Amino acid sequence: MTNAAETVFIDHGVLGEEADALLPKVHEITPEGLALRTVAIPDDVLPALRDYMKATRQGNQADKIRFGTGEITTAHTWSQTYGYFEIEARIPRGRGRWPAFWLTYAGLGWPPEIDFFEAYGEGIGRPTKKDGRFNTSVHFDARGEGREEIYSTDIENPYADPGTDPKPNERPRGDRSVYTFNKYQDSAEYGADIYSDFHIFAGTWTPEKVTFYFGKDRDSLREIYTAPTAEDVHSPMFLIANDQFTARGGWWPAPEETLEQVLAPENAYMIRRIRVRAFEPELQLDMAAGTSAYDDRDSVILDTPGDDTIAPAAGFDVITLTGGADLIHLQRGKSNKIIRGFDADDRIIFDSYPFVDAKDVMTRLTQVGADVWLPSGADPGWPSTVIFRDRDVADFSADQFESRWPVSLDLWRAEAKRSRRPEFDIDGDGRLTGGPDGSWLNDQGRAIEITGGPGHDRFVIASRESNVVEPSAGSIDRIDTMIPLDLPANVEHGVARRPDALLRGGSGNDRLEAASPRALLQGDEGDDLFVIAPNATNVTIRLRAGDGHDRIRGAASQALLAMGPGLLARRSEWRLTEVPEGTLLTLGDDQSLLIEGLDETAVQAILPATD
Repeated sequence: MTNAAETVFIDHGVLGEEADALLPKVHEITPEGLALRTVAIPDDVLPALRDYMKATRQGNQADKIRFGTGEITTAHTWSQTYGYFEIEARIPRGRGRWPAFWLTYAGLGWPPEIDFFEAYGEGIGRPTKKDGRFNTSVHFDARGEGREEIYSTDIENPYADPGTDPKPNERPRGDRSVYTFNKYQDSAEYGADIYSDFHIFAGTWTPEKVTFYFGKDRDSLREIYTAPTAEDVHSPMFLIANDQFTARGGWWPAPEETLEQVLAPENAYMIRRIRVRAFEPELQLDMAAGTSAYDDRDSVILDTPGDDTIAPAAGFDVITLTGGADLIHLQRGKSNKIIRGFDADDRIIFDSYPFVDAKDVMTRLTQVGADVWLPSGADPGWPSTVIFRDRDVADFSADQFESRWPVSLDLWRAEAKRSRRPEFDIDGDGRLTGGPDGSWLNDQGRAIEITGGPGHDRFVIASRESNVVEPSAGSIDRIDTMIPLDLPANVEHGVARRPDALLRGGSGNDRLEAASPRALLQGDEGDDLFVIAPNATNVTIRLRAGDGHDRIRGAASQALLAMGPGLLARRSEWRLTEVPEGTLLTLGDDQSLLIEGLDETAVQAILPATD
């Protein structure tokens, strides 16, 4: 991604081994800390860089790039709403350098953004008016992720300095306005030299306000600016620390005669430490007192001394285990989870995570200090991670984990180099074959023999004469169908895209989704998940005797349940029980249907009518 007219964020491992051997280090661990550098890109690396940029839809800027710069981010691992954020850093010298430490929206789109600092490099050989200065700011607008205007921007800063305008700055950006509360800081006013010494830049983000701090160390931290938390600034955000370089043609250009000094390896954005603290949720759900763990609000969940089944909802949850053999059912969403006290007798079912199986989970466990992190990436927004407090990777075993109804990440949006379009049978031979890293294959309504590869594949089928063969069982594959379809072997995720299409699962635990009105979904022996999109009205879900323990998720009130003769014959044995997630319909000793989000009365309305 470019960050100025002639500069791009870059790292080793992107352009290939030959380019890596020639590219100077933009990230390096040194005795003083992590160095983030800006470097001149060698001439022999530029062709590979330009090819990569053209392949990732940045070709119109590729020929201008001369410099690369370093960045670190939690975009694929962690986001949070509110908290304390701190960096101890030293700022590089030189006009053109513009390092920053900031938060940005974890979903798709921009703003919101919180800048704990954006600092200006000190002029070399000739002072500038920006020497020693840095900016603190909060950016917001009226739009939600769907571009609809849902947030108020009619807000003033009650913490503004006397004699200053309390209104946010407004500037046009395309067809909208972006608003900013900000204050430029002069480090000299605090007796600080941000180019020679390390300093702490920090901020506290709460539902009411964002407060910025600066100091030589924690003992000398002082409040330097406060802004209100606008309506747009209450969603999870991820963290970025990056150098930036405006070079020539930018608003803060580096004089050509100073480039060698500005880009000297020792003149790096030096980071000694970054600290992030999430506020522990105020809501406490004590299961020993009979309280359900299922609550969409952020919460601390306390188990009982015995064996518990814990199914938290959509919030940021801190789950505390104290005894017994506990089973935790986690559904992937926009908020992360922290688990304390997870022991050898405890288990987790991962619902809708991009994990193939328990072995896949084990390969992702990562030691981070005293904790173990289990990241599941971003899609391309909403990074998701489960943190196990005070544990070692060696403490875990595969039999503690189960992945149910997995969903592969949308690789065609999440990975920059992938095409945004599926592959077609261009040569007309009637065949499409997937590659090793996952493929998106579309029959375009023609009779095609489609063979998947070992990676996570996506198939789009519109011809009844097409045939899909997925030889590998070690991946997460999905099929989007415009026609009636039985899921092929080794494909466990299907989406009905056209009205009146019947999508039928196999004998495993399948994920069957209705994305259009009047779709028909039918499971089989496994424990299936039926997902109904908001626009998918009058969806029929067919159940038969022996189908397993199934679930309905999404717009369940729009569903109609069709029961097979074997189930209807024992209707007198059916039992409805309200549970925290919704209503459980028990159909027999080994068969049930959990309808998420509906109470017993609403479930009665979607059951088959009695004679």
